[in-house]
Amino acid sequence: MRTAFLLGLGLTLVLLPSCALHRSAEKSLAEKRTREKETRAAATEWLALVDSANYAAAYAMEPKRLRAATTEEQFVRSMESRRAPFGKMLSRTFIGAAFTRKLSGAPDGRYESILFRTTFANKSVAAERVILSYEADAWRVVDYRVY
Repeated sequence: MRTAFLLGLGLTLVLLPSCALHRSAEKSLAEKRTREKETRAAATEWLALVDSANYAAAYAMEPKRLRAATTEEQFVRSMESRRAPFGKMLSRTFIGAAFTRKLSGAPDGRYESILFRTTFANKSVAAERVILSYEADAWRVVDYRVY
């Protein structure tokens, strides 16, 4: 009887921490999925503005700290030169996302890098990277690249 009790107690002590770790991993995975869903939605909304050449509206969605460093006119000119040559967006497919707390040249924070495979009228295979930062209770685009 005593052996059975000790065996049961031993199993409980061994399995209890792994159950807690499992719950923690499930919570982390759920948080990752929620964050990824939010950032993809924010990136897609911002890209729709860029796709329609509504660069002023895209600028308005950027964080206040970036708008303080660049005028709307500078942003519009930059986007026209970076994006217009590719032509109309024909298709866009989500490839993946990565979270980090550090971004070169930016303060520590919460950043998500989203990668899309995109087809444009003037470039059949391209990759778009949208980096978002969580600021003022929302995900906002802080960088955009087309490769």
